[in-house]
Order: sequence, then C-alpha cells, then structure tokens
Amino acid sequence: MRELRLEALADPVASIAFLETTEQALARPDSEWRERAERNATAADQAAFVAVLDDEPGPDGSLHHELVGSVTVFTRRSGEPDYFERIPAVDTATMVGVYVSPAVRGRGVIDALIEAAAEWARGVGYPELTLDVHERNVVAIASYRRASFEIVGEFVGDDGREIAMALSL
Repeated sequence: MRELRLEALADPVASIAFLETTEQALARPDSEWRERAERNATAADQAAFVAVLDDEPGPDGSLHHELVGSVTVFTRRSGEPDYFERIPAVDTATMVGVYVSPAVRGRGVIDALIEAAAEWARGVGYPELTLDVHERNVVAIASYRRASFEIVGEFVGDDGREIAMALSL
C-alpha cells in the first residue's frame, strides 16, 4: 500500500487528489502503514479496496501480485469537522484516496473500485456515497459521472475549487 500511495503522489495528474505530500508519506514509519492497512481491513466505519494485477506463475508456481489501484471509504461523523473543515449533518460514507496506475487506466479498474466502495457503503446502511474531486481532475470527474455520481456542491479547498459529488445507493 505504501508503494502504491507513493506512486500516486508522484503522478502529476493524481497528485492533486491527495491531501498529503510525498515527503509526508515517506516520513511515515512502516508500523503506521501496517496499522492503516489493518484498520482499513477490520474497522466497522471504514474500508479500503485494492485492485491487484496477477502476473503469470513463476518457476515456483507462485504469482506475483502487483497493486494497481486503491480506494478508501470512511465515515465522516455528524457534527465533526472533516478534512476540509465541513461539518456533516449526518454520518456520511466518503470515498477518498482513489488511484489507478497509468499502466491499467482505461481497463475498468476504476469502475471495479467504485463498485466495491459503493457495495461496502450500501452494506453498512448508508443511503449515499460521497466524494470530493478537484475541478482540474477532469478524468476522475468523468469516471465518477459514468458511475452515476452527481454534483451536489462546490467549495474552495487548499488548492482551488473542489467539486462535491454523491452517488445514491
């Protein structure tokens, strides 16, 4: 997960989507990456999904697994400020950290990640899945629109105009 995040932060298109720098990610100790992965796999109020590319079996029969995409869904708690200091009126499932490696873009990976995130949010009872996307991230916006997300607002974030989108579940 660490390597995939560093790849995302280095990607000039995707880097506007993340609220951290490469330097901040590199400064995190391995234990924090392990704790984050464990929390995303086991917590009731958040989940992470990864897209895995399996190569051909090696001489020993094992497959090489390469992570090529990821998304995290977490709960924005009602009454508590979120990462942009907005305070939701109700608990809200929010999709963040969406990334697909350039080598597999255009092959449906983003669609599968969005569907996994929506399925999780639906399964724990949320009526919608929300996200924020920078206005310059036009490829991501097109992907979200294709997945039936609708624009529900906009605001100015740290790096310019952000678009708030929601998917009814």
